[in-house]
Amino acid sequence: MLPMPCPDCRQDLFAIPTPHGPGLDVCVSGHGLWLEEGEVNLFVEDYRSLQRARADTGRVAVRTQTRCPRCGNPMDSEAISCIAFLRCDVCRGWWLPHGCLTRLNGAYRGAAVPIEIHEDELYLRAAARHRARNGACPDRPARHQTHANSQRLWFWVLFFGLALALGGVIFIAGIGKALKTSPWTKLPEQTLLYVWAGFFGGIGLVIHGWLVHQRKRLIENIPTSTIRSLALGLVEISGRAQPEAALLSAPFSGLPCVFYAYAVEEQVGSGKNARWETVATGTSEQPFYVNDTTGRVLVLPLGAERMLPDERTYQNDWWSEVPPRVMNGLTRLGISSDRLRGRKTVRCRETFILPEAPVYVLGTAQANQGVKESLENPARLYIGSSHNNEFIISDRSEKELLSRLRWQAWACLVVGLIVIAACLITLFAYSPTTVS
Repeated sequence: MLPMPCPDCRQDLFAIPTPHGPGLDVCVSGHGLWLEEGEVNLFVEDYRSLQRARADTGRVAVRTQTRCPRCGNPMDSEAISCIAFLRCDVCRGWWLPHGCLTRLNGAYRGAAVPIEIHEDELYLRAAARHRARNGACPDRPARHQTHANSQRLWFWVLFFGLALALGGVIFIAGIGKALKTSPWTKLPEQTLLYVWAGFFGGIGLVIHGWLVHQRKRLIENIPTSTIRSLALGLVEISGRAQPEAALLSAPFSGLPCVFYAYAVEEQVGSGKNARWETVATGTSEQPFYVNDTTGRVLVLPLGAERMLPDERTYQNDWWSEVPPRVMNGLTRLGISSDRLRGRKTVRCRETFILPEAPVYVLGTAQANQGVKESLENPARLYIGSSHNNEFIISDRSEKELLSRLRWQAWACLVVGLIVIAACLITLFAYSPTTVS
């Protein structure tokens, strides 16, 4: 993704990390900062009051000549509590002039998780990064951190793919050479055990790939329903996540969210025998709403399979310790933090769904007991788990989810078939009929 230009000075915006969630795209000259759709909820404590204030104003907007840094369309000028900002109706992002984010957070306080905004520090950090970049390589264009991460991801995918292909070629060549030179008439028992283990492991990969493919087909074949037209049974919806009551706090990062899952693991053994052993795992049980343009419906996340790719990991080792907020999170979850104070290596992982984040749900629509039939569907129904149907919750769109499942299915099928073929070649090569 190419860097976005500042609407005022046209210089590239710099992505500055924050402790409250995603990074903010900040102007190096201090003109303002850019918030993606829904990100304002992570930097304003009482975002519900902010939403009500926007609704009360009737969203009176005036089209301006200022272009959106994301999509290039003209932005609208809006005002909340005498705080003016620009908003794009196409990509739904906000451009906040210098000081607006601080004033918004000051005007709408009152959340369970306090949010402190040091806006001037963001501009200073952006200016420092701008100077460092120009000093190191003036002609090189800046890129967002997400773009750099994407490049690194593709590099490692390509690297391991080539390594796997090269390893397969070497392995098959070794088998061919062994056919001509090996004095064995059959495989040694230990080697034979490894070959059979690889054979059945390959079969397992093929079966897993087929199951993933079937799940992809299921998602493709079920049409996405609007919440107003939900019917009993297996349904698929897409919308935005909203809390049922108070916002939750992610156990280790403390970010406000509507749903979270966590795992605490301890490293046991050493060297080749090292492995991660799960100490504790869990999810939040509080229901949350999914809202689309036609209404909202309650989702009970218990028993759901979570497809939340973005994961935060905190780990201690000989040189560093986990942040204090992770220790506090373990205490709130009732998990002893003594493991983190010794020589053992422990890692804490969490995933979560942020408020107003896009969410995809495939589950069973069921009727609330004791609710009047005269009420609209979203009030009478909820989406939860069922023994007969899939139950999936993801913070990715259906298109992104299908792409991910497609790659998983093909990877498992191809690698599984290669492993099965290699093991069968080895078994036939060293069958008792082979002579030296």
